[in-house]
Amino acid sequence: MFSSAAFAVDQNSTKPNPKLAEMIAAKDESGKAIMGPEEQTYFNGLNDNLRELLNQAVQKETITRPEHLAALLSLQLRPQKMELVLQNNCLLCHSDSANHSADTLFTLTPAPGATPSHMNLKEVVEDVHFRRGVSCAGCHGGDPTADLGHAHVKEWPEKDRDKNREWIVQFCARCHSDPTFMHQFNPALPTDQLAKFKESPHGRTLLEKHDSRAAQCVSCHGVHGIRPAKDPQSKVYARTVPETCGACHADSKVMAGFTRADGSPLPTTQLAEYRLSVHGQALLGRGDLGAPACNTCHGNHAATPPGIAGVSRSCSLCHSANASLFDGSKHKQAFDRNNWSECAKCHGNHTIAKTNDSMLASGKGSLCGDCHREFAKDNPNCIATADYFRQTITRIDEARNNFSAISEKLAAKGLDVEPISNQLTELTDGLKKSRTHIHSFSRDNFQQVALPAEQAVQNTDALVKKAREEYNSRQVGLAASIGLIGLLMLTIYLKLRRLEKPGE
Repeated sequence: MFSSAAFAVDQNSTKPNPKLAEMIAAKDESGKAIMGPEEQTYFNGLNDNLRELLNQAVQKETITRPEHLAALLSLQLRPQKMELVLQNNCLLCHSDSANHSADTLFTLTPAPGATPSHMNLKEVVEDVHFRRGVSCAGCHGGDPTADLGHAHVKEWPEKDRDKNREWIVQFCARCHSDPTFMHQFNPALPTDQLAKFKESPHGRTLLEKHDSRAAQCVSCHGVHGIRPAKDPQSKVYARTVPETCGACHADSKVMAGFTRADGSPLPTTQLAEYRLSVHGQALLGRGDLGAPACNTCHGNHAATPPGIAGVSRSCSLCHSANASLFDGSKHKQAFDRNNWSECAKCHGNHTIAKTNDSMLASGKGSLCGDCHREFAKDNPNCIATADYFRQTITRIDEARNNFSAISEKLAAKGLDVEPISNQLTELTDGLKKSRTHIHSFSRDNFQQVALPAEQAVQNTDALVKKAREEYNSRQVGLAASIGLIGLLMLTIYLKLRRLEKPGE
């Protein structure tokens, strides 16, 4: 138990007024100090400015109870944030459980389902708006320095705010579409979000069809506790984006009735598919923030399904070499004629799997083979080319794996395998380039790239043979040396035996 002595202050520091001192020393019915050790330590470390602000808040009765004071001190805020809190009567009032019911009370640790999630005081003080000085009154109206008052801004609907969400977009745009105003806070932040949103499927669904199931600002950014996109706790942090989008797009009830351009129902399997994809595994599994998420391909405020041409442009942001090769290929012409989505036709969209050489197979049920049999019946060279690609790549890959294993065994025998390792590096590099150049769908182009890899196979094979010959030579030499030593030892032994015989 701690006593009021724990709150002894420096004589040169601002002292608590009698009311504040009384709260500090208060005990509950059991005689236990209401202020815990962490709150006591935090108070003792406050600067003079914050102590004076606490004195004023207690004097004005915006803080009236020890429990309320303890709750505020338990936030353990940095001085700049605590100053903002103590100067904001909205927060001081709505954080006092004696004045508010669960739906209007800012709590420290809201019980799940007991109070709205946006009424978490710890989240409010981390909000990017709050940190920049745009606090409660910035959205709700009123004067945060006044004693009382709820002069909500006129843009707020008088009723059904939760059912009709159209107003939110225009409301946020009051600031975020004003370049002059936003320049005060972040000159680099764009101010065209509203214009983009209006042209997006979300915007048209909300503003033209008046369907409030459509995503708007708070759907993705939250209400209180809005954080910058680079903050790991932000709802739009790269690693969190799939879950944020999935909150709607993976919910069959929310998405019921929405359709694709062709009239088919909009699926709700995208999030589950993405999690299993090579992109999802990179972002969600390995934490690779460079891996694409929903907004990489669909956009942010102008989020929209990419069209046929848009898919390849999205993919080419990362896979530029493949895209360049494809653009100059005969496949490009065929895809344009059939109005096929370029990359997605072979690789899929949300379910993109790690590529493998079996994709080039030409048998029934295979990617290349089935497509060529259906759309290139009169051109057997198509399947023959795919077969050539696969056979060449498989041959190089098998050689690389075989030589890698042999190299390890030779190294274990004490042989110098650096020349072999150098050739294996060349071989691996050539294999990667060969796999990339299948996107040219040209045997000639592929051959030019595969040739160095095949040459590296021959060079490595020669080096392995040389190493084996050297090893065998060493073995023969060793055997001869052992034999010679053995013969010498036998001769010495026989000589000694003769010397040991009497009379000799």
